[in-house]
Amino acid sequence: MALDQTTKQHLEKELLPYLNPKARADVKSIAIRYFLEMTGSKEGRNFIGEGNVFLPAIISLTTDSQQDAAKDAFLTLINLTAEDKISWKLMNTNSTSSFILDTLHNILKPDFIYADEASSIISNVTRMPACAKRLAEQILAENSQVTMEKIVHVLCQVNFNKNANLHYLGLILSNLTQVSEIRKIIMDKNRCIIQKLLPFIDFAGSKTRRGGIIGTLKNCCFEYDHHQWLLSDDVDILSRLLLPLSGGEEFDEDDMDKLPVDLQYLPPDKKREEDPDLRTMLLEAIFQLCATKQARLYIKEKNAYVILRELHKWERDPKAKLACQKLCELLISDEPDEGMEELHAVDVPEDLQQKFEQLDKELLDDFSAEERETSSHAGENPPIQDTNDKH
Repeated sequence: MALDQTTKQHLEKELLPYLNPKARADVKSIAIRYFLEMTGSKEGRNFIGEGNVFLPAIISLTTDSQQDAAKDAFLTLINLTAEDKISWKLMNTNSTSSFILDTLHNILKPDFIYADEASSIISNVTRMPACAKRLAEQILAENSQVTMEKIVHVLCQVNFNKNANLHYLGLILSNLTQVSEIRKIIMDKNRCIIQKLLPFIDFAGSKTRRGGIIGTLKNCCFEYDHHQWLLSDDVDILSRLLLPLSGGEEFDEDDMDKLPVDLQYLPPDKKREEDPDLRTMLLEAIFQLCATKQARLYIKEKNAYVILRELHKWERDPKAKLACQKLCELLISDEPDEGMEELHAVDVPEDLQQKFEQLDKELLDDFSAEERETSSHAGENPPIQDTNDKH
């Protein structure tokens, strides 16, 4: 069927009346299943997202008493929100603007049976910084039933909902911390929120939840005024970020004594974070901490370099290896001249920025070529699948 104006008029006449909780159960199921199948293509998603007719009707079925129809409505919205335009529309159209916040409120209830599907939708929507900011505004509104404390509380309760694993709630939190106001709440010294997240940085049960926590911590490192506190004993974020990057290598006594206590004398079979994207995020978080002089000097003093040096030798993924090399170079280089110590405040000319980006690209190409050559001799290892993330 051609997805043109005639088709739209036909669907509005023939199927739209049945995208309604009051419609007969059998035809309602057929109607929502038809739209779910349409979302399998980009053309179909954009077709449904045009105008303000189909989206509110699909949303109305998410609260339907018929579970099959409600679940199909959620699955349809998961596919639709893969498109940024539709995500934006969901957050900013009067008829649908409260749906995401209301759905998040439901996710924080222990008996919500569509919590995983709903979490996937909100995770998709809040990938866009503008949508994350809009949801943050709604959460921070005076009369909001959703608070950051509630989100973190539920995220840290592994068996909170017997019908859902809630791993995507970690990605929602990470997306929300794109917003500075949310980051400051997470790092409010009187709320002890960030400390609750730290144990999940190496959560074995789900790469998705683990990645959401690491992404949250990385985003928090953009609050430069909080660096000293993050590195203090109250949080000890450096040890937490370095531990998943550490192997079981032995160091001489002098190097070992300089390391944070939690990183000393690790067992020989200590495993590093298995996912290269998460290793890259951990490295980027430490790199961000190095943007302030006091934090950078502390990281040097704690001998982080020796762990990163061993990681660089071990690392096979080109992007992670590049991130590790840049961090190592920063830690062993001389301190910047006076007035340039706060790296985040240094204005880098555009031509130099382009030069650095080109150098990074060349290094990445070199690492990629090395990895291809190594793989051709040794054979590829099969990818590690996180089966715990499957709904």
